[in-house]
Amino acid sequence: MSDEYSVTAMADEGVAKNVEYTGRQLILLDQDDPKAGLDALFSRAGVSVANHIQAGDSAIHALQEGGTVVLDDLGIAIVEAVEGDQRLALKATVDSTPTLESEPERVLHACTEATAAHPMEYFEGYLHGVADLVERVQGNGQVNQSLAPAAAGPRWSEAQATWGLQAILATETTLTGRGVGVAILDTGIDEAHPDLADRMRQSVSFVPGQAVDDGHGHGTHCAGTAGGPRNPATGPRYGVACEADIYVAKVLSNQGRGSDGQILDGINWAMSQSGVRVISMSLGGAVALGAGYSRIYERAARRCLMRGKVIIAAAGNESQRPLNLQPVGMPANCPSVLAVGAIAPDYTIAPFSCAGLNPQGGGVDLAGPGVDVLSTWRNGGYRRLSGTSMATPHVAGIAALLWEQNPMATPAQIVTQLRAGTRDLRLPVSDAGRGLVQAP
Repeated sequence: MSDEYSVTAMADEGVAKNVEYTGRQLILLDQDDPKAGLDALFSRAGVSVANHIQAGDSAIHALQEGGTVVLDDLGIAIVEAVEGDQRLALKATVDSTPTLESEPERVLHACTEATAAHPMEYFEGYLHGVADLVERVQGNGQVNQSLAPAAAGPRWSEAQATWGLQAILATETTLTGRGVGVAILDTGIDEAHPDLADRMRQSVSFVPGQAVDDGHGHGTHCAGTAGGPRNPATGPRYGVACEADIYVAKVLSNQGRGSDGQILDGINWAMSQSGVRVISMSLGGAVALGAGYSRIYERAARRCLMRGKVIIAAAGNESQRPLNLQPVGMPANCPSVLAVGAIAPDYTIAPFSCAGLNPQGGGVDLAGPGVDVLSTWRNGGYRRLSGTSMATPHVAGIAALLWEQNPMATPAQIVTQLRAGTRDLRLPVSDAGRGLVQAP
């Protein structure tokens, strides 16, 4: 575990266990008069603003230097860690100012299946047995299809396309996502991958000291699922929107971890990119049963909707079905974020997929293929992974297809089409929402 963040294991009612905090505070400012809130923080809590970050700019250096950083376009302040009397003054100021709300800054993680089994050993790489075998035999990370049969058995043949693309009918449509930007907020991307190198429009890192190049693999996998090419260099087709424009914001480190500030910084950037319509976030943090959603992320999601963009996020992998169901994590549990659950090749809900157990937006909206999903990996390779992380870019890709079909559509219209076009799997709404997404 890195020393970068502090770890606090919480066991109080209404608080998820093993929540990781940075010590900083996130302050939601009045959207109509943010200056009044900042003035109150300065005069009564001694909090001074070091930097104002405009749309499209990065707060990475400002956060490293300390002080309070304001993401002006989101109306959110990130307050440096304070202790003692100043901490008490900050809390008193927020509590006594109706236009201010605060949340402790958390550390979120990539949503692969490893989270459920090892909640404090996040994402050193979920190594699927098939991929391990391939790498041992070939030694180069490339998938040899004769060694990697589809895990679904006789129901699916992956000779031409992955089972996930077939299940969502991406192989049956003529739409490709051409002209639509999909932003992948994750661990970065393998910039030299032969399938992705010429597909990226913009890429930027919001992780201090790390380049956008993906030292983990998770972000490369998600980017490949959302927008991999129709004819990849090796193996079957795996990408949904095979001609969409890929935008990459590295908000999680090479260890698969990132602070709220980094993630919000990435959202702020993606929101400013005119070509982006879909923001795919295969990341999250656990929440407790009965807990509410983050007002901070809800503000960010609403601002994105106002700018013609929709955030699609992983529901989380903390469940251990059938006996241990856990609620949809943050930020997917926000009302203005589409939460995606994961299904297996036999159309059952994945055992790790979180459920819609909390009110006020904490439900699952849609489901996507999330078990034994083949996609791109670092060092030009390919790998199979499982998680709601894998389901999320399937849905993001379908959203890109819908926007290609109707470029003038609003986010609300795209969301309505996503929900209306689902396939009913006869699963509980709390598990799969409206059902499995389908290509138009």
